[in-house]
Amino acid sequence: MKECQVCKSCYSDDVASCPKDGSATTQTLPGEPVLEGKYQIEYRLGQGGMGIVYKARHAYLKTQLAIKVILPDLVGNDPQLVTRFRQEALAAAAIRHQNVVSVTDYGVIDGTVPFLVMEYVEGESLHDLLARVGKLQPDQALDLISAVCAGVGAAHHQGIVHRDLKPLNIMICSDKPNMTQAVKILDFGLAKIKSGELLGSFIQAQTTGLMGSPYYMAPEQWADEEPDSRADIYSLGVMLYQMLAGDVPFKGSSIPAIMKKHISDPAPTLAAGGVPASPDLEAAIAHALQKDYKKRTPTVEAFVNELTSAIRPRGTGAIGKVTQALPVSSVKILSKPPKASVFVDNVSVGETRENGILLLEGMQSGNHHLRVSHDGFQDWLGDIVCDGTPKEVVAELRKPGEDSKTAIPKPGVSIPGGEAGEFATVVSTKGASDQMAKTVQQNWSPGTIITPDGTVFVPKKKTSGLLLGIVGIFALLLVGALGVAIAYFSGAIGGNSNVRVVPAASPTPEEPIVADLVSIPGGTFMMGRDDGREPERPAHQVTVEGFEMDRTEVTNREYFQFIRETGYRPVPAHWVNDRPVPEQEKMPVRFVNQDDIKAFAEWRSKRDGTTYRLPTEAEWEYAARSGAKNYMFPWGNDFDPKCAVTDKDNTEPEAVGTASCPNEWGVVDLIGNVYEWTGSKAALYPGNKGTIRETKEPRFMIRGGAALNKSSGEFAVTSTFRADVEASKRDKELGFRLVTQSKPK
Repeated sequence: MKECQVCKSCYSDDVASCPKDGSATTQTLPGEPVLEGKYQIEYRLGQGGMGIVYKARHAYLKTQLAIKVILPDLVGNDPQLVTRFRQEALAAAAIRHQNVVSVTDYGVIDGTVPFLVMEYVEGESLHDLLARVGKLQPDQALDLISAVCAGVGAAHHQGIVHRDLKPLNIMICSDKPNMTQAVKILDFGLAKIKSGELLGSFIQAQTTGLMGSPYYMAPEQWADEEPDSRADIYSLGVMLYQMLAGDVPFKGSSIPAIMKKHISDPAPTLAAGGVPASPDLEAAIAHALQKDYKKRTPTVEAFVNELTSAIRPRGTGAIGKVTQALPVSSVKILSKPPKASVFVDNVSVGETRENGILLLEGMQSGNHHLRVSHDGFQDWLGDIVCDGTPKEVVAELRKPGEDSKTAIPKPGVSIPGGEAGEFATVVSTKGASDQMAKTVQQNWSPGTIITPDGTVFVPKKKTSGLLLGIVGIFALLLVGALGVAIAYFSGAIGGNSNVRVVPAASPTPEEPIVADLVSIPGGTFMMGRDDGREPERPAHQVTVEGFEMDRTEVTNREYFQFIRETGYRPVPAHWVNDRPVPEQEKMPVRFVNQDDIKAFAEWRSKRDGTTYRLPTEAEWEYAARSGAKNYMFPWGNDFDPKCAVTDKDNTEPEAVGTASCPNEWGVVDLIGNVYEWTGSKAALYPGNKGTIRETKEPRFMIRGGAALNKSSGEFAVTSTFRADVEASKRDKELGFRLVTQSKPK
């Protein structure tokens, strides 16, 4: 096989010059660029200390692949390499995890040069990412290292150690919706193939300036000891340090100098490198970089847990949860119309085929937001919860102007129907009695449609004389009728199964929602507590002026009215088709950030003739502690499970007001259900000697805990619990309520 020295394309041995650029070709591998008659090599992707990687295509399946060919020079120096390579290839192929590049096949060229067939991924390496951005924020680093640890942990559980973890072996795919799915680990188990072979990558690092393996090797590896999984943890600690500090902790002008520092020099702190970090974060990294592997962090799971506790306190629920090695789901998307673009968590994942189907594999457990788009149609929006089981989603896109999946005509309009023919009669049933609704239901023809507002569409071909008479009766009833045939439209009355009731897609409030405010007199109280978590200390006296506060968190119903009247975007991610999910109208609105809340507050202020805003952190805690009573909970000092929506196994809240224990003045849900934004920027209490991490965007305090939070233990949510998040954060556990200094007019 020959390669073009300019574009790296691969050709048969009889091609003397590249057809693309005219450059001369040179011999690289023995044989033709088709391995085993089915892997068509297209061009070289790169070369490392161990082998050459080519992009290839399966001759029959037409799938893209990556093929790694072991350097011929290495084979010549070690006749047993082929046997050991096969053993390690089998081990690598046994690792089935979304964060590990899968090995699908193995072979040998001319009986001497082994190669691996692997999953092809597009994106950039962690090395390239760090070269581009310098360093990462702690939250970003945690997300990335957690995904790496998920894949490494899967291998460790099978007794497989990577041995050569470094940024060049971590790929970040460009076509995945989030970091959990984007991270891919390369070369699992292959560092074990040849004793001393890593010297090749050392030389490569020196000659190219790349961060090679010497910078990431555990002390025991330098002593030529047989490493276990804790050697990988050391490498992960080095990479995390590099992500946060912008450079590796141990550097030197030669390999022996680097080795000496790994073996004997203490690990530097982030603070020594000019990077502010909490003591917990410094301790977690130092634990992973212990020289003695027996004192090192024992598992990748423990490493992630320590980092999570340091970077995102567990009490912050979903905002602080770590990506674990959770089961993944396959999701089948069926779009109507077909050839629609599909987005998961706002990242493009492909297009549905001619039959309307797109199959997504490896969707991580948890909540995902879907968007399906097609020219000439409104976007279809929805959420899906992946739990390891196969999922199927049907996305029926609507044309502009359609308010539901079934196009509903207006009264008096004749439109084409389905099998039942034209709709000749359209009549509203508002005001009909239950008995009348039942009578009419028994006589309606197949194909009749009933909408949520009580409008009935009767198919022309099936309309009987009796039905027309009943329609006339309806017209008379509408003049003075009051009420609604609730039992009928809710399905409480049985009847003709051929009558289709079109469900309401969302609430459509006709009257403005009046703010339900509770007046809270001003006063002085003790904010924080001396026996709480570090951010809650010390207790200190604070005085607040009187204010009025929403009795509950702002609901989906009220937020929808704001969306409908202003056209504000984006809508909350848990809504469907730009509207709240039916039966969730009274739940607190979520997935809103500081900008969203500001826009809502301005709209409500204009509506009510007053000025609304988020409560300050002091106002919020004053209300949550019932003022000068300084309760640990709004209702008292002892937790009562009926008083707060907490300790749930999922993040789904309940309708506002479900918890039955208000504070001193009648405000409910201050503890549990969803975290609540405040208008206060992140800050330490007076007298607290800790540090506040500096970030590119402002961070604001959130209070109150959410449904997933615990009512007991170290991170039990109380009226003093506090955490901070970025102003732009939209999360499934974040909601809000507003306050005002004066009553609405």
